[in-house]
Amino acid sequence: MRLLRLQDVEIGPSDRVFRHSRILGLILWLVEIAGMVASFYYAYTAKFVIGYFFGVLLLLFVLGTKRYVTARFHPSNWLVRMNDTGVFIQYRSYLNYELPPDDPSVVFLSFGEIASAHLLKERVEVPDPAKPGQTNTQFLRYVELEIPGNTSALVSALNAESGESAPVVKRWYGGSSSTLYQDYPVTMTAPPFLRIRWNVIPRAKAFLEALRPYTVISDTVSLTHDFAHLQSLSRDAQQEQLRELAARGQTVNAIYTARKLYGCSLEEAKEMVDSLRSNKVSG
Repeated sequence: MRLLRLQDVEIGPSDRVFRHSRILGLILWLVEIAGMVASFYYAYTAKFVIGYFFGVLLLLFVLGTKRYVTARFHPSNWLVRMNDTGVFIQYRSYLNYELPPDDPSVVFLSFGEIASAHLLKERVEVPDPAKPGQTNTQFLRYVELEIPGNTSALVSALNAESGESAPVVKRWYGGSSSTLYQDYPVTMTAPPFLRIRWNVIPRAKAFLEALRPYTVISDTVSLTHDFAHLQSLSRDAQQEQLRELAARGQTVNAIYTARKLYGCSLEEAKEMVDSLRSNKVSG
């Protein structure tokens, strides 16, 4: 096992690369732009004033999702690279490419270090902050790698990544701002299993088939996880669920759930969630 900076990753012409789809991101963005232009055009030609309102909303939406598209064309847009000796796994979100490049953000695992691998399908229920009393259902896919060796260095690196602060960036209008996407594609909440959230292409099954000659591919596992109904749990169990929800990058849902469970203020709920996130996993 090796922890590497992104620029130290060995890139070969025959690597298999798994990344977020550039074409899909571009199509979605073009659809948004087309809708915005159509709204303004219809509002102007048909004197339909409300069209300006929808046009402005779509414009804000286009600007708000710009990063999700541009980041897909950045060289750091890859989750896994596989060569003849092992796999490179980037545990830094492709959205956070502006974080310091000298930080380790990739782990290399030789094939001999991977005892087994399997696909994990998860159905997750989370509270809907926009609609009190209702829930959202998420269907997630992961690849879990069993790494029986010493994982303490990797666990420390993952904890450090989740504790990164937002970088300050100068903007074109002269000011500066900071943005940090709480998106953590790789976690290790239960060593020795390294969990990789798989929303990239090619699909998880293609990756597992590529791994099959080198390790054991176990049967698919299906789980259901309910973060929306925690009232009947003990406080310790509730706290653990809130910590895991925040570790998944769903801080807003974690804060909302904390307020719902304990009747605390927004500030108190934020402090609680931040404190829970600081209780890191040990390797």
